[in-house]
Amino acid sequence: MGNRLYVLGAGPGDIEEVTPAVSAAIASSRAVACAPRHLHIAAGHPNVIEMKSFKETFDRLREELKLGDAAVVVSGDTGIFSLLPLIKKNFPHDEITVLPGISSLQSLCAKAAETWQEAVILSGHGREIGGAKILDAVEHNRAAIFFCDAQKNPAWLCALLAEAGLGAVEAVVGERLGAKDERVSRGETRALAKESFDALSIVLLINKDFTERPPLLPEDADFIRAAGVPMTHEEVRAVITAKLRLTPESVVWDLGVGTGSVSVAAAQLCRELHAVEINGEAAALIRANAEKFRLHNIKVYEGSALSVIDALPDPDAVFVGGSGPELPMIFERIAARGAGIRLVVSAVSLKTIALCTQELAGEKFTGFDAAQVAVSRIKTVGKTQIWQAQNPVVIFSAVTGTAKGE
Repeated sequence: MGNRLYVLGAGPGDIEEVTPAVSAAIASSRAVACAPRHLHIAAGHPNVIEMKSFKETFDRLREELKLGDAAVVVSGDTGIFSLLPLIKKNFPHDEITVLPGISSLQSLCAKAAETWQEAVILSGHGREIGGAKILDAVEHNRAAIFFCDAQKNPAWLCALLAEAGLGAVEAVVGERLGAKDERVSRGETRALAKESFDALSIVLLINKDFTERPPLLPEDADFIRAAGVPMTHEEVRAVITAKLRLTPESVVWDLGVGTGSVSVAAAQLCRELHAVEINGEAAALIRANAEKFRLHNIKVYEGSALSVIDALPDPDAVFVGGSGPELPMIFERIAARGAGIRLVVSAVSLKTIALCTQELAGEKFTGFDAAQVAVSRIKTVGKTQIWQAQNPVVIFSAVTGTAKGE
Protein backbone atom coordinates (compact mmCIF):
# COMPACT_ATOMS: atom_id res chain seq x y z
CA MET A 1 0.00 0.00 0.00
CA GLY A 2 1.37 3.40 -1.03
CA ASN A 3 1.42 6.62 0.87
CA ARG A 4 -1.75 8.56 1.39
CA LEU A 5 -2.88 11.80 -0.27
CA TYR A 6 -5.20 13.83 1.92
CA VAL A 7 -7.70 16.25 0.37
CA LEU A 8 -8.68 18.61 3.16
CA GLY A 9 -11.51 21.11 3.37
CA ALA A 10 -10.26 24.39 4.83
CA GLY A 11 -13.70 25.69 5.70
CA PRO A 12 -14.56 29.37 5.13
CA GLY A 13 -10.98 30.40 5.88
CA ASP A 14 -10.69 31.17 9.58
CA ILE A 15 -8.35 28.84 11.44
CA GLU A 16 -11.00 28.48 14.17
CA GLU A 17 -13.37 26.85 11.67
CA VAL A 18 -10.90 24.19 10.53
CA THR A 19 -11.94 20.82 11.93
CA PRO A 20 -9.63 18.96 14.34
CA ALA A 21 -9.42 16.07 11.85
CA VAL A 22 -8.12 18.39 9.13
CA SER A 23 -5.59 19.93 11.53
CA ALA A 24 -4.37 16.47 12.52
CA ALA A 25 -3.97 15.42 8.87
CA ILE A 26 -1.92 18.54 8.14
CA ALA A 27 0.35 17.85 11.12
CA SER A 28 0.92 14.20 10.11
CA SER A 29 1.63 14.86 6.43
CA ARG A 30 5.13 15.17 5.03
CA ALA A 31 4.07 18.06 2.74
CA VAL A 32 1.04 20.33 2.55
CA ALA A 33 -0.08 22.17 -0.59
CA CYS A 34 -2.40 25.14 -0.25
CA ALA A 35 -3.36 28.37 -1.98
CA PRO A 36 -1.80 31.64 -0.74
CA ARG A 37 -4.97 32.61 1.13
CA HIS A 38 -4.82 29.34 3.09
CA LEU A 39 -1.15 29.50 4.11
CA HIS A 40 -2.15 30.50 7.65
CA ILE A 41 -3.92 27.15 8.06
CA ALA A 42 -0.60 25.34 7.55
CA ALA A 43 1.43 27.89 9.51
CA GLY A 44 4.34 26.25 11.29
CA HIS A 45 4.45 23.19 9.02
CA PRO A 46 8.03 22.57 7.83
CA ASN A 47 7.15 21.69 4.23
CA VAL A 48 4.42 23.91 2.73
CA ILE A 49 3.88 23.98 -1.05
CA GLU A 50 2.32 27.24 -2.15
CA MET A 51 -0.09 26.43 -4.96
CA LYS A 52 0.52 28.38 -8.16
CA SER A 53 0.04 26.33 -11.31
CA PHE A 54 -1.75 23.00 -10.93
CA LYS A 55 0.88 21.16 -12.96
CA GLU A 56 3.75 22.43 -10.85
CA THR A 57 1.91 21.68 -7.62
CA PHE A 58 0.84 18.19 -8.66
CA ASP A 59 4.35 17.32 -9.88
CA ARG A 60 5.75 18.36 -6.51
CA LEU A 61 3.13 16.31 -4.66
CA ARG A 62 4.01 13.20 -6.66
CA GLU A 63 7.60 13.52 -5.54
CA GLU A 64 6.58 14.02 -1.90
CA LEU A 65 4.23 11.01 -2.02
CA LYS A 66 7.20 8.78 -2.78
CA LEU A 67 8.53 9.60 0.69
CA GLY A 68 5.39 9.88 2.81
CA ASP A 69 1.85 11.14 3.14
CA ALA A 70 0.95 14.50 1.57
CA ALA A 71 -2.03 16.82 1.77
CA VAL A 72 -3.86 19.34 -0.39
CA VAL A 73 -5.93 22.04 1.33
CA VAL A 74 -8.94 23.18 -0.70
CA SER A 75 -11.30 26.02 0.09
CA GLY A 76 -14.60 25.41 1.82
CA ASP A 77 -15.87 21.87 1.68
CA THR A 78 -14.37 19.15 -0.51
CA GLY A 79 -17.77 18.12 -1.84
CA ILE A 80 -18.99 21.28 -3.56
CA PHE A 81 -17.27 23.11 -6.45
CA SER A 82 -13.87 21.99 -5.16
CA LEU A 83 -10.62 20.72 -6.67
CA LEU A 84 -11.43 17.13 -5.66
CA PRO A 85 -12.42 15.92 -9.19
CA LEU A 86 -9.24 17.41 -10.68
CA ILE A 87 -7.09 15.88 -7.95
CA LYS A 88 -8.65 12.45 -8.48
CA LYS A 89 -8.03 12.74 -12.22
CA ASN A 90 -4.34 13.56 -11.67
CA PHE A 91 -3.76 10.96 -8.95
CA PRO A 92 -5.78 7.98 -10.22
CA HIS A 93 -3.57 5.33 -8.62
CA ASP A 94 -2.95 6.95 -5.26
CA GLU A 95 -4.83 6.26 -2.07
CA ILE A 96 -6.89 9.39 -1.41
CA THR A 97 -8.53 10.26 1.89
CA VAL A 98 -11.02 13.12 1.89
CA LEU A 99 -11.77 15.12 5.03
CA PRO A 100 -14.59 17.67 4.53
CA GLY A 101 -14.69 21.18 5.85
CA ILE A 102 -17.41 23.73 6.48
CA SER A 103 -18.50 25.21 3.16
CA SER A 104 -19.13 28.92 2.66
CA LEU A 105 -22.65 27.81 1.72
CA GLN A 106 -23.16 26.32 5.18
CA SER A 107 -21.54 29.30 6.86
CA LEU A 108 -23.71 31.88 5.06
CA CYS A 109 -26.95 29.99 5.65
CA ALA A 110 -26.11 29.66 9.32
CA LYS A 111 -25.45 33.40 9.59
CA ALA A 112 -28.74 34.05 7.80
CA ALA A 113 -30.58 31.52 10.03
CA GLU A 114 -31.81 29.74 6.90
CA THR A 115 -31.79 26.09 5.83
CA TRP A 116 -30.46 25.08 2.43
CA GLN A 117 -31.67 21.52 1.84
CA GLU A 118 -34.12 22.67 -0.85
CA ALA A 119 -31.91 25.33 -2.42
CA VAL A 120 -30.71 25.21 -6.01
CA ILE A 121 -26.92 25.62 -5.96
CA LEU A 122 -25.25 27.43 -8.86
CA SER A 123 -21.75 28.72 -9.47
CA GLY A 124 -20.37 31.45 -11.69
CA HIS A 125 -16.94 31.22 -10.06
CA GLY A 126 -14.66 30.73 -13.05
CA ARG A 127 -17.49 28.99 -14.89
CA GLU A 128 -19.73 29.82 -17.79
CA ILE A 129 -23.35 30.14 -16.74
CA GLY A 130 -26.23 31.68 -18.65
CA GLY A 131 -28.43 34.33 -17.14
CA ALA A 132 -31.53 32.35 -18.09
CA LYS A 133 -30.42 29.43 -15.91
CA ILE A 134 -30.00 31.73 -12.93
CA LEU A 135 -33.34 33.44 -13.50
CA ASP A 136 -35.11 30.10 -13.87
CA ALA A 137 -33.66 28.82 -10.58
CA VAL A 138 -34.70 31.93 -8.66
CA GLU A 139 -38.10 32.24 -10.38
CA HIS A 140 -39.25 28.70 -9.56
CA ASN A 141 -37.61 27.94 -6.20
CA ARG A 142 -37.83 29.45 -2.73
CA ALA A 143 -34.06 29.43 -2.31
CA ALA A 144 -31.03 29.53 -4.59
CA ILE A 145 -27.35 29.89 -3.75
CA PHE A 146 -24.81 31.45 -6.10
CA PHE A 147 -21.01 31.33 -5.87
CA CYS A 148 -19.57 34.56 -7.31
CA ASP A 149 -16.34 35.70 -8.93
CA ALA A 150 -14.95 39.08 -9.97
CA GLN A 151 -17.12 39.37 -13.09
CA LYS A 152 -20.24 37.56 -11.89
CA ASN A 153 -20.29 39.37 -8.57
CA PRO A 154 -23.22 40.03 -6.20
CA ALA A 155 -24.07 43.41 -7.77
CA TRP A 156 -24.13 41.85 -11.24
CA LEU A 157 -26.33 39.02 -9.97
CA CYS A 158 -28.77 41.36 -8.21
CA ALA A 159 -28.98 43.63 -11.27
CA LEU A 160 -29.74 40.61 -13.47
CA LEU A 161 -32.62 39.63 -11.20
CA ALA A 162 -33.96 43.17 -10.80
CA GLU A 163 -34.02 43.75 -14.58
CA ALA A 164 -36.02 40.52 -15.01
CA GLY A 165 -38.73 41.59 -12.58
CA LEU A 166 -37.26 39.81 -9.56
CA GLY A 167 -36.19 42.94 -7.74
CA ALA A 168 -38.17 42.05 -4.61
CA VAL A 169 -36.25 38.80 -4.06
CA GLU A 170 -34.29 38.91 -0.81
CA ALA A 171 -30.53 38.48 -1.12
CA VAL A 172 -28.06 37.62 1.64
CA VAL A 173 -24.49 38.36 0.54
CA GLY A 174 -21.53 36.89 2.37
CA GLU A 175 -18.14 38.50 1.65
CA ARG A 176 -14.81 36.97 2.73
CA LEU A 177 -16.60 34.56 5.04
CA GLY A 178 -14.36 33.28 7.80
CA ALA A 179 -11.93 36.17 7.53
CA LYS A 180 -11.58 38.82 10.23
CA ASP A 181 -13.17 41.40 7.93
CA GLU A 182 -16.09 39.27 6.74
CA ARG A 183 -19.31 41.12 5.92
CA VAL A 184 -22.89 39.88 5.59
CA SER A 185 -25.44 42.12 3.85
CA ARG A 186 -29.15 41.53 3.49
CA GLY A 187 -31.75 43.29 1.36
CA GLU A 188 -33.80 43.24 -1.82
CA THR A 189 -31.91 42.59 -5.05
CA ARG A 190 -32.97 45.93 -6.56
CA ALA A 191 -31.25 47.71 -3.66
CA LEU A 192 -28.13 45.55 -3.46
CA ALA A 193 -27.60 45.89 -7.23
CA LYS A 194 -26.32 49.41 -6.50
CA GLU A 195 -23.75 48.29 -3.91
CA SER A 196 -20.12 47.16 -4.27
CA PHE A 197 -18.96 43.76 -3.06
CA ASP A 198 -15.81 41.69 -2.80
CA ALA A 199 -15.19 39.17 -5.58
CA LEU A 200 -14.88 36.42 -2.96
CA SER A 201 -18.61 36.32 -2.20
CA ILE A 202 -21.54 33.95 -2.05
CA VAL A 203 -25.20 34.94 -2.30
CA LEU A 204 -28.29 33.29 -0.82
CA LEU A 205 -31.44 34.28 -2.72
CA ILE A 206 -34.83 33.86 -1.05
CA ASN A 207 -37.94 34.18 -3.21
CA LYS A 208 -40.94 33.87 -0.92
CA ASP A 209 -43.27 34.49 -3.87
CA PHE A 210 -41.68 31.97 -6.24
CA THR A 211 -43.90 30.70 -9.05
CA GLU A 212 -44.65 27.05 -9.54
CA ARG A 213 -43.26 25.61 -12.73
CA PRO A 214 -45.88 25.46 -15.49
CA PRO A 215 -47.19 22.06 -16.54
CA LEU A 216 -44.95 20.40 -19.09
CA LEU A 217 -47.70 20.40 -21.69
CA PRO A 218 -50.13 23.25 -20.98
CA GLU A 219 -53.63 23.04 -22.40
CA ASP A 220 -54.54 25.13 -25.43
CA ALA A 221 -56.76 27.31 -23.23
CA ASP A 222 -53.73 28.29 -21.12
CA PHE A 223 -52.18 30.32 -23.94
CA ILE A 224 -52.75 33.93 -24.84
CA ARG A 225 -54.25 33.83 -28.34
CA ALA A 226 -54.95 36.22 -31.19
CA ALA A 227 -57.25 35.82 -34.17
CA GLY A 228 -55.39 34.85 -37.30
CA VAL A 229 -52.24 33.61 -35.51
CA PRO A 230 -51.94 29.80 -35.81
CA MET A 231 -51.21 27.51 -32.87
CA THR A 232 -50.00 23.92 -32.73
CA HIS A 233 -52.63 22.13 -30.64
CA GLU A 234 -51.78 20.19 -27.52
CA GLU A 235 -51.94 16.59 -28.83
CA VAL A 236 -49.73 17.41 -31.81
CA ARG A 237 -47.52 19.59 -29.61
CA ALA A 238 -46.93 16.64 -27.29
CA VAL A 239 -45.65 14.49 -30.17
CA ILE A 240 -43.43 17.28 -31.53
CA THR A 241 -41.91 17.90 -28.10
CA ALA A 242 -41.15 14.19 -27.72
CA LYS A 243 -39.62 13.99 -31.21
CA LEU A 244 -37.18 16.82 -30.43
CA ARG A 245 -35.42 14.55 -27.86
CA LEU A 246 -34.41 17.45 -25.64
CA THR A 247 -32.01 17.49 -22.68
CA PRO A 248 -31.47 20.22 -20.04
CA GLU A 249 -28.43 21.44 -22.03
CA SER A 250 -30.11 21.55 -25.46
CA VAL A 251 -30.05 24.70 -27.57
CA VAL A 252 -33.23 24.84 -29.67
CA TRP A 253 -34.51 26.84 -32.62
CA ASP A 254 -38.24 27.24 -33.23
CA LEU A 255 -38.76 28.63 -36.74
CA GLY A 256 -42.21 29.95 -37.59
CA VAL A 257 -43.43 30.20 -34.02
CA GLY A 258 -47.05 31.32 -34.33
CA THR A 259 -48.59 31.62 -30.89
CA GLY A 260 -45.55 29.98 -29.31
CA SER A 261 -47.09 26.83 -27.87
CA VAL A 262 -44.20 24.59 -29.00
CA SER A 263 -41.66 27.14 -27.76
CA VAL A 264 -43.26 27.15 -24.31
CA ALA A 265 -43.31 23.34 -24.11
CA ALA A 266 -39.73 22.95 -25.39
CA ALA A 267 -38.31 25.77 -23.25
CA GLN A 268 -39.19 23.83 -20.11
CA LEU A 269 -36.89 21.02 -21.23
CA CYS A 270 -33.89 22.85 -22.70
CA ARG A 271 -31.22 25.38 -21.79
CA GLU A 272 -32.15 28.06 -24.31
CA LEU A 273 -34.74 28.48 -27.04
CA HIS A 274 -34.48 30.87 -29.98
CA ALA A 275 -37.90 31.64 -31.48
CA VAL A 276 -38.04 33.18 -34.96
CA GLU A 277 -41.27 34.68 -36.32
CA ILE A 278 -41.82 37.00 -39.29
CA ASN A 279 -45.27 38.17 -38.15
CA GLY A 280 -45.00 41.04 -35.65
CA GLU A 281 -48.29 40.20 -33.93
CA ALA A 282 -47.22 36.58 -33.49
CA ALA A 283 -43.80 37.65 -32.16
CA ALA A 284 -45.59 39.77 -29.56
CA LEU A 285 -47.72 36.74 -28.62
CA ILE A 286 -44.73 34.51 -27.95
CA ARG A 287 -43.21 37.22 -25.76
CA ALA A 288 -46.51 37.49 -23.87
CA ASN A 289 -46.74 33.72 -23.42
CA ALA A 290 -43.12 33.45 -22.30
CA GLU A 291 -43.90 36.11 -19.69
CA LYS A 292 -47.12 34.38 -18.64
CA PHE A 293 -45.33 31.08 -18.04
CA ARG A 294 -42.31 32.91 -16.52
CA LEU A 295 -39.83 31.34 -18.92
CA HIS A 296 -36.62 33.34 -19.10
CA ASN A 297 -34.80 31.15 -21.62
CA ILE A 298 -36.91 32.10 -24.66
CA LYS A 299 -35.41 34.73 -26.95
CA VAL A 300 -37.66 36.06 -29.72
CA TYR A 301 -36.46 37.33 -33.11
CA GLU A 302 -38.68 39.16 -35.58
CA GLY A 303 -37.94 38.40 -39.21
CA SER A 304 -37.82 35.60 -41.75
CA ALA A 305 -35.93 32.47 -40.78
CA LEU A 306 -33.30 32.99 -43.47
CA SER A 307 -32.62 36.55 -42.31
CA VAL A 308 -32.05 35.46 -38.72
CA ILE A 309 -30.63 31.95 -38.39
CA ASP A 310 -27.07 32.74 -39.44
CA ALA A 311 -26.77 34.86 -36.30
CA LEU A 312 -28.16 32.15 -33.97
CA PRO A 313 -25.92 29.84 -31.91
CA ASP A 314 -25.45 26.28 -33.16
CA PRO A 315 -28.56 24.25 -32.25
CA ASP A 316 -28.96 20.76 -30.90
CA ALA A 317 -32.55 20.61 -32.17
CA VAL A 318 -34.70 22.61 -34.58
CA PHE A 319 -38.46 22.68 -35.00
CA VAL A 320 -39.90 24.16 -38.18
CA GLY A 321 -43.58 24.96 -37.82
CA GLY A 322 -43.97 27.52 -40.58
CA SER A 323 -41.66 28.65 -43.35
CA GLY A 324 -43.36 28.90 -46.76
CA PRO A 325 -41.06 29.00 -49.80
CA GLU A 326 -37.94 29.33 -47.60
CA LEU A 327 -38.14 25.70 -46.48
CA PRO A 328 -35.57 24.13 -48.89
CA MET A 329 -33.00 26.81 -48.08
CA ILE A 330 -33.73 26.45 -44.34
CA PHE A 331 -32.92 22.74 -44.59
CA GLU A 332 -29.68 23.59 -46.39
CA ARG A 333 -28.64 26.15 -43.78
CA ILE A 334 -29.37 23.76 -40.91
CA ALA A 335 -27.45 20.90 -42.56
CA ALA A 336 -24.48 23.24 -43.07
CA ARG A 337 -24.24 23.77 -39.29
CA GLY A 338 -22.83 20.25 -38.88
CA ALA A 339 -23.75 16.71 -37.96
CA GLY A 340 -26.04 15.60 -35.16
CA ILE A 341 -28.67 18.36 -35.22
CA ARG A 342 -32.14 16.91 -34.75
CA LEU A 343 -34.72 18.46 -37.08
CA VAL A 344 -38.49 18.15 -36.62
CA VAL A 345 -40.99 19.58 -39.11
CA SER A 346 -44.79 19.67 -39.01
CA ALA A 347 -46.60 19.68 -42.36
CA VAL A 348 -50.25 19.82 -43.44
CA SER A 349 -50.25 20.57 -47.17
CA LEU A 350 -49.42 17.88 -49.73
CA LYS A 351 -46.77 20.15 -51.25
CA THR A 352 -44.90 20.54 -47.97
CA ILE A 353 -45.24 16.82 -47.21
CA ALA A 354 -43.70 15.93 -50.57
CA LEU A 355 -40.86 18.44 -50.09
CA CYS A 356 -40.02 17.19 -46.57
CA THR A 357 -40.03 13.59 -47.77
CA GLN A 358 -37.63 14.38 -50.59
CA GLU A 359 -35.25 16.59 -48.60
CA LEU A 360 -35.10 14.85 -45.24
CA ALA A 361 -34.71 11.40 -46.77
CA GLY A 362 -31.81 12.76 -48.85
CA GLU A 363 -28.07 12.51 -48.41
CA LYS A 364 -27.71 15.49 -46.04
CA PHE A 365 -29.77 13.82 -43.32
CA THR A 366 -29.95 10.49 -41.52
CA GLY A 367 -32.58 8.78 -39.36
CA PHE A 368 -35.48 9.93 -41.53
CA ASP A 369 -38.89 9.27 -39.98
CA ALA A 370 -42.45 10.49 -40.49
CA ALA A 371 -45.65 9.98 -38.53
CA GLN A 372 -49.15 11.20 -39.24
CA VAL A 373 -51.09 12.44 -36.22
CA ALA A 374 -54.85 12.45 -36.67
CA VAL A 375 -56.79 13.74 -33.65
CA SER A 376 -60.53 13.65 -33.09
CA ARG A 377 -62.20 15.49 -30.23
CA ILE A 378 -65.54 15.07 -28.56
CA LYS A 379 -68.13 17.63 -29.59
CA THR A 380 -71.52 17.99 -27.94
CA VAL A 381 -74.41 18.20 -30.38
CA GLY A 382 -77.76 18.64 -28.68
CA LYS A 383 -77.96 16.01 -25.98
CA THR A 384 -75.31 13.70 -27.36
CA GLN A 385 -71.62 13.69 -28.16
CA ILE A 386 -69.90 12.96 -31.45
CA TRP A 387 -66.33 12.79 -32.66
CA GLN A 388 -65.11 15.81 -34.60
CA ALA A 389 -62.00 15.12 -36.67
CA GLN A 390 -59.16 17.66 -36.76
CA ASN A 391 -56.87 18.14 -39.75
CA PRO A 392 -54.21 15.43 -39.79
CA VAL A 393 -50.61 16.61 -39.36
CA VAL A 394 -47.49 14.84 -40.59
CA ILE A 395 -44.50 15.15 -38.28
CA PHE A 396 -41.13 14.59 -39.93
CA SER A 397 -37.85 14.05 -38.10
CA ALA A 398 -34.27 13.56 -39.21
CA VAL A 399 -30.71 14.27 -38.07
CA THR A 400 -28.14 16.25 -39.98
CA GLY A 401 -25.41 13.99 -41.31
CA THR A 402 -22.85 16.41 -42.67
CA ALA A 403 -19.57 17.16 -40.99
CA LYS A 404 -18.77 20.68 -39.83
CA GLY A 405 -17.04 22.72 -42.47
CA GLU A 406 -18.35 20.74 -45.41
